Amino acid sequence: MSDVGTRILNRLHQEALDENEERDWCRTGCIPCHDCGTTVRTKTLETLPPHSCTQRQRARREREANRTP
Repeated sequence: MSDVGTRILNRLHQEALDENEERDWCRTGCIPCHDCGTTVRTKTLETLPPHSCTQRQRARREREANRTP
């Protein structure tokens, strides 16, 4: 497949993933934070409520650093 074809398929795949997340949010009221991976309940898609995202990311980086020799 050409590079252009691959880019088009990747874009379509990402759009489908975004639509699935929005559909799930409409159904459940929850959406995953793309920074830390935590699923949070929110009333709008504009902002997420506080959920210790920075602390979770820091802890993940520390775990990864300790795993790497």
